[in-house]
Amino acid sequence: MTMKQEFDNLMAFAKDLINENLGFYYDINYGYFQPETHPIVDFIRLIGRRIQSQLMLTPALYGEVDQMERMFSDNLFFDEWAEVTLDGRSFHFLMRQIDNSSRIINLARDLVFPSPWIPRKLRDSLIRIGEGTLNGSWRQDKDHQVTLWLPLGISFVEGSGHHSITAGIAKGEGELYPTSVYDISLIYDHVYADGRYYYRTHDHSIISEVHFVECAAIFEIGRIMAAQKIIF
Repeated sequence: MTMKQEFDNLMAFAKDLINENLGFYYDINYGYFQPETHPIVDFIRLIGRRIQSQLMLTPALYGEVDQMERMFSDNLFFDEWAEVTLDGRSFHFLMRQIDNSSRIINLARDLVFPSPWIPRKLRDSLIRIGEGTLNGSWRQDKDHQVTLWLPLGISFVEGSGHHSITAGIAKGEGELYPTSVYDISLIYDHVYADGRYYYRTHDHSIISEVHFVECAAIFEIGRIMAAQKIIF
């Protein structure tokens, strides 16, 4: 199956999920109730797990990773500094920073992309961090800097803290406040993806090839979320 076919299948499933979700449910015993999280957010988490695992396993599989070869949002999606608008603005300048005081990221549930690069540090984090270990249960400290993208609900680890956050994800424990939160909804006026490439909307020129079909699907699901006011 080609990346384009995988992309189309993921998008078809996402659209079906949104169309079939009523927003509330009725049970004869409990009456009406509404899920805490829209199921499309859960589907984004599901889509991203393979990429998340690949990132976290990199130092164990390949040894120490050169800093220039580590994966960040640019590698997963497309270069945030590439010009995407008719007047030359980039993704970086279209992201709108918003208040982060009410957002909490749950490492056991939410989709966080760390990029550990040193096998020894990953080993030590797995041994020393967590309930019942030398350092105790996972907790946020000043090294844990995370950027959250809305409406998608996906986060990227910035600076240091990649190894300890990986340990928190692996152990299914820990919550943290994002260092910064960005609404990326404006990008959808200027960029689209089809499973093969990311394109500029104004002239349909190619920005980048799709490196990970999962990320292209997550990107386009965000377009639907923005249009329907669905948010993480």
